[in-house]
Amino acid sequence: MAHAISMDDGETRATPNQRFEVLTRRAVPPDYQQELGDDDLHKFMDHDLYKATKEGDVVEFIDALEKVIESRKLALSLILNQVTPSRNSLLHVAASSGNNDVMELILLHFPNTVAQKNSSEDTPLHVAVQDRRFNETEKLIRQRIDLEIIYWKNKDGKSPLYLAIEKCEFSESQDRQGAVWEIFQLLLQEFARDEAYADKMQGMSLVLAAHRDTDILKEIIDRLPKLLHVRDEKRRTPLHVAASGGYCFAVKLLLEKCPHLALQTDENGSYPIHTACEGWSYSVFSQFIKVSMLSELIKVTWSDLAEIKNKNGQNILHVAAKAGNYLLVCGICELRKPDITEKLMNSKDVDGNTPLHLASMHNHCEVMRFLTKDKRIDSCLRNNDGLTALDVAMESRSLSTENSALVGRAILIVAGVPQSKGRDVMSPREQDSRASKSSPAEWIKDQVNTLLLVATLVASVTFNVGLTLPGGYNASNDLHPGTATMLHHGMFQAFIIANMVAMYSSILAVVVLLWGLNRDYYVAELAYHSAGPLLLMALTSMSVAFFAAVTVAVSKLTWLGSLVLSVGVLYLVMVVVVLAALIFPSSKTTMFIVVFYYIAIYTVKRYVKNVLRFFT
Repeated sequence: MAHAISMDDGETRATPNQRFEVLTRRAVPPDYQQELGDDDLHKFMDHDLYKATKEGDVVEFIDALEKVIESRKLALSLILNQVTPSRNSLLHVAASSGNNDVMELILLHFPNTVAQKNSSEDTPLHVAVQDRRFNETEKLIRQRIDLEIIYWKNKDGKSPLYLAIEKCEFSESQDRQGAVWEIFQLLLQEFARDEAYADKMQGMSLVLAAHRDTDILKEIIDRLPKLLHVRDEKRRTPLHVAASGGYCFAVKLLLEKCPHLALQTDENGSYPIHTACEGWSYSVFSQFIKVSMLSELIKVTWSDLAEIKNKNGQNILHVAAKAGNYLLVCGICELRKPDITEKLMNSKDVDGNTPLHLASMHNHCEVMRFLTKDKRIDSCLRNNDGLTALDVAMESRSLSTENSALVGRAILIVAGVPQSKGRDVMSPREQDSRASKSSPAEWIKDQVNTLLLVATLVASVTFNVGLTLPGGYNASNDLHPGTATMLHHGMFQAFIIANMVAMYSSILAVVVLLWGLNRDYYVAELAYHSAGPLLLMALTSMSVAFFAAVTVAVSKLTWLGSLVLSVGVLYLVMVVVVLAALIFPSSKTTMFIVVFYYIAIYTVKRYVKNVLRFFT
């Protein structure tokens, strides 16, 4: 920026700096010198001034300033506080656009503007780093070292150095050249100059930004070694952060640089290995095992590994089971230390919960299925409330799973996990219904009325179908007038039998349920439970009758008949399974069918995912 006085046609013209100084001293009527509120229109930046700051030179900038001062009658200090709709100041705009002369002029006369923040809480330094402006970044850093703006975080918790690391990792430059890398080195140098950088560090851990590039992370640790011991607001070390994100290379590097980090705990008393077990990276867990066993500095044995617990008394298997980390649960249980893994499986936390209890509590079906298949696990253990894993599954209201609560309960029942005496095996729907009623009698009454309605509908449908047979009846002039035309067809005979069973079962269910309208609670409960099997038989038979009738109708077309047969059998099995599970929730056979159905669906899902992953 020129500071010399120039001559033009014999007239002396002031330099931009001199003109700016004049503007700072310009008197403004007292009525216009008050501070502007957030809702004041004068708070927002003039469009011409914004354009001059972004695209013009320093002369155009001062010209625009003079026009605004004249038109709005505002002091220069108030104009310098004007912002865009995103709350960017003039210094933000100049730093972002690389208008070096304008930025230098503002900083020379109003140095405190380096501390202004926009709606994202970005300072002008954040903006300069994001837009890869090296000269502007250097000027902003040198301007107000006392404000320590290099440490400040924005709304996302990112410091200027964090942003610089991100830009480097996504940079297309392979030879580490260009403004991005120069900014990164500049900020590293500024941090290293300050011996107290570890105490002043703000925002997200730099490990998160550098986890994709081990070389960058290594350079950061070499030049800022105190960074290894900087903790965030949750008292997590960089190793905790790397483990939670599943950043294997970062974990490996941090453990190599400082193995003692593996023995540091966060605010919940969790070690980094606990944090790793909450994630899905088995390779991260393996790094902890390798370093813990081989490092001469920390000397962790297998027995110590089983005793490493957080504040809740949970070991690594507790944490993995609670998180539903199936792969890691498998990896821990398959360690070649049977006595240690058995201890991990049956260990209790402060609430008395084993890993199986925690998996049941959160309905992690795959984890439950794996744990219950292992003979070393004691499925009869109870927690401090006297509840087994099955009891916990019955009472759980967890919504953090994609599987039905019925599936989790079925897995435990089939595996032989016991239930405390006096506890009924009810579906979550039944539990919610009972809990929401003022008395069991009201709940039973509602259920009886519901089943009565369903049974009546089935009886009506099957009665009408019995009078309108497929194929109709023989005419009066036929050999056997009034009889069914399809009488000797095998599937027609199956239709007749199934329809008859459905009708009589539904009628009998109606009679039993009418008996359940008795005011005696025990009679109503007996009727409710007795009508269930009858209704199951009626609905199943009605499905068979429909299937047989459709088969008769399309029997002349082979391919359609085969399709109807296949689809009908498949859905008939599904109907039976679902109804049986609803009516006989405590039946082990039914639960076995449910588990088989779940395994089949799960296998298909995994196959489809693998196929899609292969093609993508």
